[in-house]
Amino acid sequence: MTVDIDGYIKDLRHTITVAALNYDIWRAYTSEDCRPLYVQTMNSYSPFFQTSLHAHFVALLVALYRLYEKRTDTFNIPFVLRTLKERKALPEDTLESLDRIYEKAKPLWVKVNILRNKAFGHRSSAHTVEGVFKKAGITPNQLRELAELTKELLNELTQAWDKSTYLFDLDAREATFRLLQDLKCAYEKRKAEPEH
Repeated sequence: MTVDIDGYIKDLRHTITVAALNYDIWRAYTSEDCRPLYVQTMNSYSPFFQTSLHAHFVALLVALYRLYEKRTDTFNIPFVLRTLKERKALPEDTLESLDRIYEKAKPLWVKVNILRNKAFGHRSSAHTVEGVFKKAGITPNQLRELAELTKELLNELTQAWDKSTYLFDLDAREATFRLLQDLKCAYEKRKAEPEH
């Protein structure tokens, strides 16, 4: 089987970008610095924000999961690393460095794996959702850490592969704050209007 490393890299970059954007939006909704400011506004649009919160979290988990799954018929980091080693396509010290980053990411991915496979991708009949979250024991900061480690791994890989790096400069957090602020202003204006 011929593996298109450039195609793999492109897909993996896209996947981590999607994961990071979903993290930004989900975290803006839930963070201690944002939620208290906008909780009344979010509650006034409760079905939308409950659904959006869930959708962004699940999209984050799905993207992070697929980056590190070990299947050989999907785009994932373990497969591309194995392929690079088999081909001896990168210097040994680079491969060892990539392995070290991967080893840091792996325990975080295991936590994502638990959530994805027992609560969201599949719904375990043996566990409650609360029990699955407790078993996974993952924090918002660990989700961000997994995304950052993945970006670091991909940039180190591509620097050695073709002397390129990717900026990963898309950020949805500020846009989410602006949206929430606009909704808050509209909500407060509507509340202040006299009823007819």
